Amino acid sequence: MVRTRIVSPFPKQFSDRQWARYVKQGRELVEEESSLQFRLGDLSLKMVEHRSTAGVGHGVFQVLDRYADTIGINVHTLMMYRVVAHAWPADKRMPGTSWSVHQALAALPDRFEIIKNPPEGKDRWTEDAALSRAGRLPHRPLTKDEKLDRVRTLLREDESASEAVESLIQRPDVAHRVMSNPSNQRILYRAHHEQRQEAAAARFAAAHEPAPGDTEDDFAPAYEDDDETEATPREEQVRRREPAVDYQRASSEVLELIGSGTTFLVDLQRMIPGLHVSEFTEREVRAVLDNHRRIRAALDWCDSALSTGDKSMDDELARILSEGDDEP
Repeated sequence: MVRTRIVSPFPKQFSDRQWARYVKQGRELVEEESSLQFRLGDLSLKMVEHRSTAGVGHGVFQVLDRYADTIGINVHTLMMYRVVAHAWPADKRMPGTSWSVHQALAALPDRFEIIKNPPEGKDRWTEDAALSRAGRLPHRPLTKDEKLDRVRTLLREDESASEAVESLIQRPDVAHRVMSNPSNQRILYRAHHEQRQEAAAARFAAAHEPAPGDTEDDFAPAYEDDDETEATPREEQVRRREPAVDYQRASSEVLELIGSGTTFLVDLQRMIPGLHVSEFTEREVRAVLDNHRRIRAALDWCDSALSTGDKSMDDELARILSEGDDEP
């Protein structure tokens, strides 16, 4: 093991000599602690022999659970001492290396050689270096990949992830960098679009829900012969509320089409009264009108497909719909 001169990282607070003395004392205490952890693990192995299939069925946990309670230690801590002690026979343990490092490397098949070779430029293993070597997340991630892995691990729960993302996008610099990526723009737009469609579908469903006391007969379709008699106010109210489709039975495609159109209409009804048209430049007005022309062409295409079943797109329509795709 390479020995390096200990230099104080805080020269204003500790001289090299003072720092080296504290480091020496600390390492001795860690070595004592590691020795105790290994001794407890060895003792548990002595009490109940380790077997590759040992488990609850062999009484290991029951014995150690009772024993841990009796000596005042957590049974899972004692079980971990046992696992590490078994992975590291006494003649394979590295003096001067903490029990935590042995634990981090315990699952590696070539651990006996690895522990003899600390990372390049280091005279001994640290726990974080051992965790990284074992392919696990270090407690203090240093590299970009380690930090990203830590974030991914912490954001596995949807609720925590949404709160974390909400906090991050409140930082203008972070939000700008995220939204400068076209892929992220598409993902966020798609999520927002789907959310709006769901909201529109919910509004559509709520608008056509039967009133309390209504029966299915109240929503029976009107026939041509009904025009011969004058409708009562109640009949007129029912006809106005009669749903265009049975949204509970309609296909997802039908609901999606209706939802998209409803969202578009609702957005326009909300936006148009508040438009500051006088502030628009000619170029901006022309861009909006051109976009509406493309929307009308798409609606005509959809209407034609619904009426005839022909979903093909002619060259002129393709040209109209593709206009402006390359514009910033």
